[in-house]
Amino acid sequence: MLRLVYEAAAADCQRPRPLPLGLAMNTANLVLALAVLVFSPAVFLPDRPRRPASSAPRPEIRGPIRLLHWLMIGYCCLLHRLRSNLPSPLPETGPAILIANHTCGIDHMLLQAASNRILGFMIAREYYEWPKIHWFCKLVRCIPVNRDGRDIHATRAAIRALEAGRVVPIFPEGRVTAASGRVLGPMRPGTAYIAVRTGVPVIPAYLRGTPETDQIGESLVTPSRSEVRFGPPLDLSDFRPEQAGDKDVQAEVSRRFLRAFLDLAGEDVTLKAAPAPAEPAVAG
Repeated sequence: MLRLVYEAAAADCQRPRPLPLGLAMNTANLVLALAVLVFSPAVFLPDRPRRPASSAPRPEIRGPIRLLHWLMIGYCCLLHRLRSNLPSPLPETGPAILIANHTCGIDHMLLQAASNRILGFMIAREYYEWPKIHWFCKLVRCIPVNRDGRDIHATRAAIRALEAGRVVPIFPEGRVTAASGRVLGPMRPGTAYIAVRTGVPVIPAYLRGTPETDQIGESLVTPSRSEVRFGPPLDLSDFRPEQAGDKDVQAEVSRRFLRAFLDLAGEDVTLKAAPAPAEPAVAG
């Protein structure tokens, strides 16, 4: 039953007709009905063989997070026509870093809707502390970050989250580049440091077709035809954890991030010529 619901939602994402904003209330009712269906007892009736409970990983998306996740999927599919090139490649269990380009204020939601794991994002501290969403940030264990890019406490928190087996999504650009995925900003070295320091799988994703604005409120209500393109895990096995603080290593890993993004973009992408603000190599 759950599979049918998911396939229906995925099929709806592919339909080209736009969603009128005047149908916002009907959309909300439809999403709520979908959430109720997901929580109905029929969903939990066995429709296929399952692994024994002793060997099956306990899903992260459960309880109130399950409801929020399905509401997010409904919102992203109906208003933003979310598509993905393949199923989420994140591991079922264990740590991973999900890197993505940063195009607008709803990138977090689009990536979460396309993923099968809880994504505890590193987000700007002012948003993390905003009372209207602070409860949600704590629920999904987001990591607050100072905008100056020199937050050693956030770096250490991200490393601890990975050591605890969580998925940590990071935007290597460090800021929004509001061009719907057509422009890519420079990579900051902090993400490279975390990737080399922890040695966990690094999975790239590229966002395109998103609302072309850097205002969160506007991106929430602007219809779009958004797409998440996942790529294969990056091979960083030639680097050792003790090399994480080396600036040359950080630069090389950042170049690999950039190359992965360009490969996923699939079209001409303009690179910002201005270099990222100088910052010292992060020390562990």
